[in-house]
Amino acid sequence: MVVPDMEQICEIMLFSEGFDTAKALAKKMTVLYKLAAEQLSKQHHYDFGLRALKSVLVMAGALKRGSPGMSEQLVLMRALRDMNLPKFVYDDVPLFLGLVEDLFPGLDCPRVRYPRLNDEVEAELAAAGYQVLTAPGNQVDKVVQLYEVMLTRHTTMVVGQTGGGKSVILQALARAQGRLGRKTTLSVLNPKAISVSELYGVLDKDTRDWTDGLLELNKPLPPERDEARYIVFDGDVDAVWVENMNSVMDDNKLLTLPNGERIRLAPHVKLLFEVADLQYASPATISRCGMVFVDSRNLGWRPFLWRWLNGRTAPGEADALRPLFEKYAAPGIDWVVEGLDGGDVVKRPAQSVPLTGLNLLAQLCGLLDATLGGAGAGEGAEGGGKVLDPQVLEGLFIFCCVWSIGACLVQRPEAKERERFDAFICSIAAMGTIDSDRVSPGQLPSRSLYEYCFDAKDGCWRSWKSQVGPYVPPADGAFSKILVPTVDTVRSTWLLKTVAGAGRPCLFVGDSGTAKSVTISAFLAGLDQFWPATSRTLGFSSRTSSTDVQRAIEDCVEKRTKDTYGPPVGKRLVLFIDDLNMPRVDAYGTQQPIALLRQVVERRGMYDRGKELGWKNLKDVQVVGAMGPPGGARNSVDPRFISLFSVFEIATPSNDNLRAIYQTILAGHLARMPDAVREGLGDGGGLTDATLELFSHVVERLPPTPSRFHYVFNLRDLSRVYEGLLRATPAK
Repeated sequence: MVVPDMEQICEIMLFSEGFDTAKALAKKMTVLYKLAAEQLSKQHHYDFGLRALKSVLVMAGALKRGSPGMSEQLVLMRALRDMNLPKFVYDDVPLFLGLVEDLFPGLDCPRVRYPRLNDEVEAELAAAGYQVLTAPGNQVDKVVQLYEVMLTRHTTMVVGQTGGGKSVILQALARAQGRLGRKTTLSVLNPKAISVSELYGVLDKDTRDWTDGLLELNKPLPPERDEARYIVFDGDVDAVWVENMNSVMDDNKLLTLPNGERIRLAPHVKLLFEVADLQYASPATISRCGMVFVDSRNLGWRPFLWRWLNGRTAPGEADALRPLFEKYAAPGIDWVVEGLDGGDVVKRPAQSVPLTGLNLLAQLCGLLDATLGGAGAGEGAEGGGKVLDPQVLEGLFIFCCVWSIGACLVQRPEAKERERFDAFICSIAAMGTIDSDRVSPGQLPSRSLYEYCFDAKDGCWRSWKSQVGPYVPPADGAFSKILVPTVDTVRSTWLLKTVAGAGRPCLFVGDSGTAKSVTISAFLAGLDQFWPATSRTLGFSSRTSSTDVQRAIEDCVEKRTKDTYGPPVGKRLVLFIDDLNMPRVDAYGTQQPIALLRQVVERRGMYDRGKELGWKNLKDVQVVGAMGPPGGARNSVDPRFISLFSVFEIATPSNDNLRAIYQTILAGHLARMPDAVREGLGDGGGLTDATLELFSHVVERLPPTPSRFHYVFNLRDLSRVYEGLLRATPAK
């Protein structure tokens, strides 16, 4: 094999497309691609090979025939710009435009506007409540770029990190084409939520029976109907399942199955991939696809805020909230995500799970929805929906900022990020402080804001400590069911009840022994007092597969209609996923159970794995999760999945809380012991202090080392000591 002569190929193709100055244009074109490959950043989805050249030449020929009076240099420059610009990341766009300007000096061709398509796209976005952004690189422009790329490619990849608006772009294009008279159907599936054999089909080695797969490329279309069908692969791309599609993605448009069947891609069907990155895709796959890169920096979080504020129904509420977002949320997000304090650069705070600015704002808006709704409901029939008093509203907003923008900040001896964020918010508020369990609006507690809850109904700050109830031992005496009310458990239960009550998925992240699972289990056990619901607990491990998860969900739901499933009518099913990040990561960085759960949470359904292969809609199903921070056997979770949750860091209890917990447990048990034992140990305070001091000494002086890697001590070790003490009886 020899390296093809790109310049000669370009020259011949340009001549065949009707260009008179093909020799000079071919030289410019190949020089541009050579400079772009050398000077632009190295991205997995960049391709400057022969297939990319060919698609530009085909588009240039179409433009030449459509505008015969236009200068040939201008035609080629427009084709080069419009076919390459969609795939570049935010920082490479000005560099590429500079190269184009150097090779085609003095030429300026503004982006061509498709009058009907652009108008329909803008109308669709406005009808869905989105802010219509028409600047280059924004939503409307990306929809048009996707449309242009799909004119020359039957396979297109929409690439970008979570929060960039990939799904909105696909849906807007489909609906806009429908309004233009060509019905467009999106068939979305996650190829990593199922196995390769379930995707393509499998041939039984013994019986030679063939079982169909989920992928359907040649669904017939009546000849009188002009429709388009886009198969959207909304999941990670790896070198296993996507390599089988290479013959479909190139000009052959043919899929060969293991049983020898050859399926040709129907003319009205196109393939779309919605992925975060292409680090595991081969160059052969990338070169076969058109690319549209959606950079989250183009969108940011302000369009989401604009849409949320426009959706507020109470009169004047949006106007009252808007300055609070500018005062607290905007600098808070910059401080957490970018490490910016005004114009100064500070140390970026550590988060238990990395979140984007859009994730933080979505969590803030979700918490405001839940708390403002509760405040309105408590004001009586005529008061519901009223805008709260400005001081009360500001206090509530500060509280929601703490438990959204600052919810994932860690608090450890080596990283006291919550203390830093607390001081940052207080400096912005510039209010007086007071040390009390009840603080009126217009003032802030002198202690940490994380230690207080803002009561919107009474319009004041209340310390979590004042809401701690008495300890009630479990009826069966099981140590695993003991939950001593503390500041941490009261706070976690309130957050869980508020977020889950609003119908939003909730995720607790924290070290082992911080009572994540116990708190959620206790909440689920008393779920009936809040709303009619059933619950199911799923414990993940490294052996958990997506099939296990799907079977567990199907066991909890019943058929309601033809394709709709859910818990008994009138009830809600709450799925508690414990150790969420424990499933094994495959060779290409994907956790199959997480891929299926993302489909369940985001799309509210899943595909049947039996013979029907139909889509099952899930109604009234909600997910609550708990996991430890990534590290060790715990894996990092897909950011697109995390973005669907309200995430809270559950900090390790302070020494005072630990002392209260274990002394309460021990005192309850000592009350049943003989007088001699009670006289010797008292209420167990001395024994608890000694145990905690020993635990701290062991953790500090015996860290894990390569030769003693198993020296990992956490609160579970402390609990085992007290579980052993509770085995003592008056008789022995």
